Amino acid sequence: MNVLVTGGAGYIGSHAVKRLLSDAHRVVVIDNLVMGHRAALERLTPRAEGRLAFVQGDVADFNLVERVLWEHKVDAVMHFAALAAVGESVVKPLAYYHANVTGMESLLRAVEKHNVTRFVFSSSCATYGQPADDQVPVRESCPQQPISPYGRTKLVNEWQLRDFADARRRAGKDFAFVALRYFNVAGADPEGLIGEDHTPESHLVPLVIQAARLPHARRHLHPRLRARLRPRRRPCPGAGPPESRR
Repeated sequence: MNVLVTGGAGYIGSHAVKRLLSDAHRVVVIDNLVMGHRAALERLTPRAEGRLAFVQGDVADFNLVERVLWEHKVDAVMHFAALAAVGESVVKPLAYYHANVTGMESLLRAVEKHNVTRFVFSSSCATYGQPADDQVPVRESCPQQPISPYGRTKLVNEWQLRDFADARRRAGKDFAFVALRYFNVAGADPEGLIGEDHTPESHLVPLVIQAARLPHARRHLHPRLRARLRPRRRPCPGAGPPESRR
């Protein structure tokens, strides 16, 4: 399958690209590199065996997206490209509506023109806003009431996809999509080839780990966690188990 991955030089996008390549798909990435990293794709290229292409650009550029879909004969789209900092979205709401909502509109127009029938969308749990206590842990059926411009753009994106899919269905055309609502994604490729690289870092888990590593913060940690964060000394070769060194 030929897959377009928007935002494929970003954190989640690059991991999706790695998995697609490992499953023998052909991948083309569109990324404007505002938040993404070309180095992530460069690390994946040697393993791609000619199945990875990169186009620097913005998904809001309809002509660019349309050309990429045609040249690479794209069968499916995985859409990760977005501005995604909740706090920044409060200060720059119009930038978020342009990047996320206008970007989706441009992408779907190109998808319609080239009859791409499969679409995976990187949404967010920010569409749920601040769920009531009886809604936690959050279920998919939880009411979507976003409280930030970022969350609202992601909810609008889901509406765009639903309306587009309904219109395709009424016209007798095939189209299927899924919206993945995740939050505070953390971790890295088990092989260590690619991982997180956010500047500035705004994700919860990395910030907690960074804070826990500060000397003044360690005394507030549970003893077991404190022990896990302590650098481990390796015994000298041939030293034997601790009992033999008493």
